[in-house]
Amino acid sequence: MNRLLFALLYVCAFAAHADILISTHNPRVPAGGELELHLTLTNEGAEPLTITLPSPLHFRFDTGTAVTTLDFTPDRSGAIVIEPKQFAIVRLSGSPPRQAQGVATLTAIGLQTNTLALQLDAQPATQALARGEGSSAPRANDEAKLVDKPPPLAVSVYEPVYFIVGGDGGLNAKFQISFRYRLFDGNGALASRLRWIDDLYLSFSQTSLWDLNDLSKPFKDSSYRPRVFYANYDLGRLLDGRLRLGVEAGFGHESNGKDGDASRSFNMAYVRPTLTFGDPEGFNVYVAPLIHNYLSDDENPDLKDYRGYVDWLIGAGSKGGLNFWTTLRKGERSNFGSAELNLSFPLSKLSGGDLTGWLLLQYFGGYGESLLDYDKKLDSQWRLGISVAL
Repeated sequence: MNRLLFALLYVCAFAAHADILISTHNPRVPAGGELELHLTLTNEGAEPLTITLPSPLHFRFDTGTAVTTLDFTPDRSGAIVIEPKQFAIVRLSGSPPRQAQGVATLTAIGLQTNTLALQLDAQPATQALARGEGSSAPRANDEAKLVDKPPPLAVSVYEPVYFIVGGDGGLNAKFQISFRYRLFDGNGALASRLRWIDDLYLSFSQTSLWDLNDLSKPFKDSSYRPRVFYANYDLGRLLDGRLRLGVEAGFGHESNGKDGDASRSFNMAYVRPTLTFGDPEGFNVYVAPLIHNYLSDDENPDLKDYRGYVDWLIGAGSKGGLNFWTTLRKGERSNFGSAELNLSFPLSKLSGGDLTGWLLLQYFGGYGESLLDYDKKLDSQWRLGISVAL
């Protein structure tokens, strides 16, 4: 098993064309015990390569709950010359903190190399005494203090976040921000008794239309959409995992924040079944209709005539590639409805890896792009811009 782990680390590092590889013959060590690392320095070029190693070398040490910095002493340091198509191995010695247990990772600080996984076992008291650890003699990393990590980030993206610009009917922009907040920690005591409770969320989304053609550049309208809901997008799997079923259900509010005759708002209860087919890490297609009612729509009682009771979300694409999705609405009256079509592509592939995010092309046609004009059919819009999260 140890040899297999070493081989896998070696292959992964060279597949990424790394010049420096960190490895160990024994990734399972007692906490506080001696740990020997191997630093493999490789020169794949046609000229001699000089790498300067400091002494000691600093490593970031991470467990699931804590983090610290450890020092490892190399058996040689300073300038190390490696001939073309050759490699050199430097041995490093150090020790993980005595109080650490379980799976941990080591990441070199100041060197472009791989991250090494370790399994730390509690050291028996008799073994510690045999090693002299009960004495006052100092040891490397004895003063390393594990610092508790903050709890995992409970905020994530809910709907796509983007900024796009179009020119139909005058220069204008549309942007959307959206996030969701997980209410309960899945590792907490309450979640251990009530497994479903860590699937409860609060979310907030805002979509705004910005008139860039007017001298004062006013915001034409904004839609604010807070929601509270339960979501589990992996309730069941069929066809060897290629067909995945999920659900989202809760309560939502939507309004445009205006008063008087321009005020628009409604409340809803909704359920969104989700069905995804394909490779989770490759190409897949999905359908996720949002089925809702109107709990309160006094300011716009005919809203259902234009938006109906279902927002049909349909999409297809792959991670790291081209993605397409559309939202379709069909009002209760036969000639009312809308269609929003989106096409995205990673900017990293267009820029050779320099840019992040996605290039986003969006089309909207039909009634009610904004809540203010839910009963108006304006000019169709093509917009192009950047999405920072999908």
